[in-house]
Amino acid sequence: MMAFHVILTKCFEDQDSARYRFESDGGEAGTLAIKKSSGEVTVVEPLPGDEKGHVFSRAAAKIRKEWKAGRLPDATEWAS
Repeated sequence: MMAFHVILTKCFEDQDSARYRFESDGGEAGTLAIKKSSGEVTVVEPLPGDEKGHVFSRAAAKIRKEWKAGRLPDATEWAS
């Protein structure tokens, strides 16, 4: 089983969406966006080396969980 630590930092927000930079060990980063109306999370810029989307899927799950709780924090993280 692989361990994951993903750091998410908000880099943009307007009335419709928020955009987060997400990074895992190694210093590379990608960007995702979440629609405030639906909670839909999409990749804006993929994380280099995350071809199977393992890091993105964890980042998306974490930010969707925050959204469901009624918040979009400036920073958060996923650890497993």
